[in-house]
Amino acid sequence: MQPFTLMFKHNGWANRTVLDAFRGEHESLLATVAYDGDPILTRAQHLASVERGFLDLVRGKPERPVAPQGLGALIDYVTQSARGWDAACATLDDGRLAQPVFVPWWEREFRVEEMLSQVLTHSAQHRAELAWELARAGVDTGELDYIVWAAGGQPEPGERVVLS
Repeated sequence: MQPFTLMFKHNGWANRTVLDAFRGEHESLLATVAYDGDPILTRAQHLASVERGFLDLVRGKPERPVAPQGLGALIDYVTQSARGWDAACATLDDGRLAQPVFVPWWEREFRVEEMLSQVLTHSAQHRAELAWELARAGVDTGELDYIVWAAGGQPEPGERVVLS
């Protein structure tokens, strides 16, 4: 199994877990302003767009996508991206990981391995910011750590960790 496979499975689950925490009575939080002045929804859309943009590059589509506006559509979008990453990781070998790909918004090439690492660390940063904003509002996202996800049965996006 390609090493990035499990990392992307966790990433998709964690993204969905955080976004699901905004549903219902907490959805109004998306309109509030984050610590840096951007609306929280903008941060979530940025996370989703960057993931899809790099996924599309790995799949050979050099377009810069724009994530949808509404929470439900955004959750569907990140769930679709998680499935796309599952499929993309299944096709990666050492040769493909070493290949350079031109990233139009950076105007330079990066190896596929670097792009995958960027997606994982970038998403973790913004997911932590979203979880922090939820925590400030008294909303608990639950544990998002990789090891808890792994010990809890490696649930799919939208499913809960079950620790025994």
